[in-house]
Amino acid sequence: MQKFRAYPLILWLFLLPLLAQPALGADATSFDPTRVEVKAKGSGGVPVGTIISWPVSQNPEDMDNWLECNGQSISRSVYPELFALLGSRTPDLRGLFLRGHGGNSAALGIQQGDAIRNITGRISFADAYIDGASGVMNSQGSSGSYATGGLTPNGSPDDFSFDASRVVPTANENRPVNQAVRYLVRARP
Repeated sequence: MQKFRAYPLILWLFLLPLLAQPALGADATSFDPTRVEVKAKGSGGVPVGTIISWPVSQNPEDMDNWLECNGQSISRSVYPELFALLGSRTPDLRGLFLRGHGGNSAALGIQQGDAIRNITGRISFADAYIDGASGVMNSQGSSGSYATGGLTPNGSPDDFSFDASRVVPTANENRPVNQAVRYLVRARP
């Protein structure tokens, strides 16, 4: 029988408190990644027309340099650079998801309609009897012969249903997993 060696356990118990220490920034200061603040100072190098997602209802400190992307009018005299770039209105991005350009996406600035992937199902028959249903298809009623014009042996029609919730999550809208944000566009340099 082998002897139990306690060295790895003792070493682990010694190292565990060291691993639980806060992370250090590049300058060896304490760094808490949950408390990072990003603030734009002046133009902050952010060009007019840049769209950002703002995660809280409180406005940024320099909100007078930003407009919400809600389809509002852009004043030519107050925001001349933004007006020259976008025209008379901000994009209305309420309730929309931004997507990267390319692949199967629509042209830049064009809203693409919603769509879902194909949902399929199958009803199988064996010797003129319903043998089963799968996917989004469901047979509700007694299985029976369809050789007599689609009626069960007792003369009542069999019910078939199509129910996408049998194979995918459903709601009253199409959507990916998401979290709400406010879209802001840089309006002034």
